[in-house]
Amino acid sequence: PAIFGLDNLLALLNGRVVTYALRSTNSKLSFDKGYVERLPIPQKDFTRIPNLSQKCLTLKRALVATDPTERSFAGVVTAQRDMEAIAAVLHTLEGINEREVFAAYGVEGADMQAVLDETGTPAGWFPLVRGYDQLPHPSGLPAGERTELPSPAHGRGAGGEGLPAEALAQLATHERIAPLPGELQRIKARLRALYAAGPGAKASEDATTDDGQLTTDDEPVSGAHIPIPTETFLEELSVSMQLHPISVYWLLEELRAEGARCKPEEQRLLEDRLSVIVLRLLGHRWPEELTTKDTKDTKTVTERSGQRAWADDDGIIPISGGSGEATLAERLRARLRDEDGDLGAQRAEALLQELSGQSLEEWLRREFFKRHVRQFKYRPIAWHLASDPSAAVADAKAKKRLGGRRQPAFECLVYYHACGGMLSRLRTQYVEPLLRGARQQFEQASRSKDDSGALQASMRVQELEDFNRRLVAVAERGFASPELDKLLQDEPLDRWSGDGDGAPADRDALQRQEQGWRVDLNDGVRVNIAPVQLAGLLVSDVLKAVDAKKALADRARWRSDERRWVRAGKLPRPGWLTDRALESPEWTRLAPQREAERVRLAAKRTKAAQERQD
Repeated sequence: PAIFGLDNLLALLNGRVVTYALRSTNSKLSFDKGYVERLPIPQKDFTRIPNLSQKCLTLKRALVATDPTERSFAGVVTAQRDMEAIAAVLHTLEGINEREVFAAYGVEGADMQAVLDETGTPAGWFPLVRGYDQLPHPSGLPAGERTELPSPAHGRGAGGEGLPAEALAQLATHERIAPLPGELQRIKARLRALYAAGPGAKASEDATTDDGQLTTDDEPVSGAHIPIPTETFLEELSVSMQLHPISVYWLLEELRAEGARCKPEEQRLLEDRLSVIVLRLLGHRWPEELTTKDTKDTKTVTERSGQRAWADDDGIIPISGGSGEATLAERLRARLRDEDGDLGAQRAEALLQELSGQSLEEWLRREFFKRHVRQFKYRPIAWHLASDPSAAVADAKAKKRLGGRRQPAFECLVYYHACGGMLSRLRTQYVEPLLRGARQQFEQASRSKDDSGALQASMRVQELEDFNRRLVAVAERGFASPELDKLLQDEPLDRWSGDGDGAPADRDALQRQEQGWRVDLNDGVRVNIAPVQLAGLLVSDVLKAVDAKKALADRARWRSDERRWVRAGKLPRPGWLTDRALESPEWTRLAPQREAERVRLAAKRTKAAQERQD
């Protein structure tokens, strides 16, 4: 279910009064659309400030667009200062919006305090600090939206051009405090400590509620003090300090000038930037990058930036050396040099070493994939595949002579959206050449009586052969499952169980076809990565073992259901076939009925619209 309405309705629903009302209707704080439908709506105009909600939406979109997992991300990681400026203005306007919603419902005095006691005080309601109270200019906004928001003014801060006059009036009369020098230093010292600890640090330390009772993992209930979660680090700091976000913004500017650092945020932004470059090296482009900004130029943003000149052609980039191609670390360094120059690239690597304790090669090998999996909510688009060194170590004495765990003989990143034919390319272009080289090394070491060298080469050969066998197994039987075997027993042998043009030769041919790892991107990452994980090709698991097996069964059922719907005329062809495949005869036969239903629904919508106008 979704909510459609005016911007004013969005401003209303984001108010704490509405949150309190919803919590009052359900003690478990679990809501379906019925609870929202029964919310009381004020009869009078509940937003006296024109375009306030539009300004909030503009700012929120700009913040969301800084997240590499969002469709609106434009391929460039936004600087921390720019994000904080956007957040400061956003939380200021949200605080004004809260006052408007309280006024619209007529909630004030003790009733207002009861709402705040349960949901928390808005960050924009805390007092400003004199001397740290000018509206910042969010220069991180998209260029086309900056003119609608505050523009720079002389001195610290910005003017309020573009914001509603009523909003600026409320900001001008907002409560301000003037701490004495000693108190200001204590404020800055506490803020410095919170800032250095990073997002979420205070929340993880506090194990008690305001009344001193220990918190538990029980499900929250209405009436408890459960503040609405903060959305940005700046808002978190503002709530912790009980100071207005604008003042926190300028205090942070001053603290950073004095040398204060938030290493967790520095690391997050640096690793975000490196991750974005890695994905673009694999050939990934975000939807926003594909949108043409200049209508006079038919080229996409990424084409204009020259990405096609340096993105990988086949979506496979080796992490280990010896394949005859530049490694991922080498390509990433080249991009950093192109963007920042030699000195800037060295500084980025030095900062990564300082913050993570790892070199660029170590970070790419050990941390990138795990972080990418978490960041993309366990649906990664870059897959880290590697051979297993332990597969070649069956002799304990040999393992001891090798000195413990070795690096994989071969590891690489592959791009999910280019995984069609990926397994065969891995074998022919990467693994088999490495195998030939390892066998030659073994023969040379054997002829020269180099036992240690022969052992190393032999184990490398065994490891690569094991990796090759796993690739073949996935290619041939990746989607095999008991559920698939059961469903195929009753599957008709027609063109819908074949390639769309002809039927399978026999039931064995149908089984080979359905078991093979033929990727349909519409099935999603979960289904397509499951065979790769179950074969032990990934450096670390993405799915739980039970869910990986369930994903195979789900795919088998989906394909069986879709074939059945095609035969019944509910679909023209299975989704994994191209439009070149002829549509189902039953679909064609039922075309008049579908058209009649379309006309009936159109008439119903027209009648409803007319009744609303009357």
